[in-house]
Formats: sequence, structure tokens, C-alpha cells
Amino acid sequence: MDVCLSRSSVTGQGSDPHGWNTWDHYRSIHENRTENHWFIESHDLEFTLERPDIHLRGHVYCLRGVVLRVDKTLETLQIGNTLKVRGTSYKYAAWIPRRRGAAHTMVLRYHNVHSRDEDYHHRVFNPLTGDEVFYERLERYQFPTLSEVIDEIEVITRVLDK
Repeated sequence: MDVCLSRSSVTGQGSDPHGWNTWDHYRSIHENRTENHWFIESHDLEFTLERPDIHLRGHVYCLRGVVLRVDKTLETLQIGNTLKVRGTSYKYAAWIPRRRGAAHTMVLRYHNVHSRDEDYHHRVFNPLTGDEVFYERLERYQFPTLSEVIDEIEVITRVLDK
């Protein structure tokens, strides 16, 4: 794979894309990105309130047959009449479903399930073979948004068009 996959060049300057946001604004951004991203065919993502957190779970079905499973936790903070949220736990796993009896082929994994605040992992797999081709540990500010994950999946799977 000849693309640069590392997020190490993302600096901690500027705002934290996973910092506090109003619930209405967060949901509006999410809906806009998932409904208008050209690489997404459909999704069944759902927000559920499991006090005190909000969870986003489901699948995103992308072009080139890629499926992305999303399991994300948002902690909540009530300030007067305003509900604020910020992401704390992330698990994204993308794969291409099995073809002709073969196992599914991994494409990408991002998660911080071992430690919600300090241990972010990024793994990339060759979409033709399923072999891991890249791994790095990230800081919170380097962790991608859902939209950036989908952008990365599109880049990784371009090799399938050849």
C-alpha cells in the first residue's frame, strides 16, 4: 500500500475534535456527515441513552462492499437546560464480508477499549489479503472523527478498483 496512513502528523494544537459539544450540535454534525458522505451507501447507526452515557452503535455500509461497525460512548454533562456530550470510548472496525466461502477481510480498526483516556490504537489491513500492514498508538487529539475514519477506509480500499 503506497499511501501514508499514519496520524502522527496530527498536532495537539487547536480544538479537540472529541471535546465537549452541545448534544444538538453533535447530533446535527453526525446526521449531516452520515447522510451526505459520498462513500456511504446506508447505515443503521442509533443513539441510545444508557444513563449517564449516550451510545452510538450500528453499522455503516460503504461502497466497495465495506462494512464499518461503530461502537462509541459519549459522556454527558447537563449545564442548565443544555446537554453537552463528548466522546470517551471508541471502537471502529471495518471489513469486507466473506466472498466465496472465505473469511471476511479486515480493512481497519481504531479503538481505545483498553484505557478510555490514554491508549488509542490504529490498525490498517491490506484489503486484498487481510494482513496487517500498519499499526500505531495515538494520543486522544490524533484520534479521527467518524467522518475521517470513513475517508480513510475509502483511501485504503481504492486498491480494490484496480
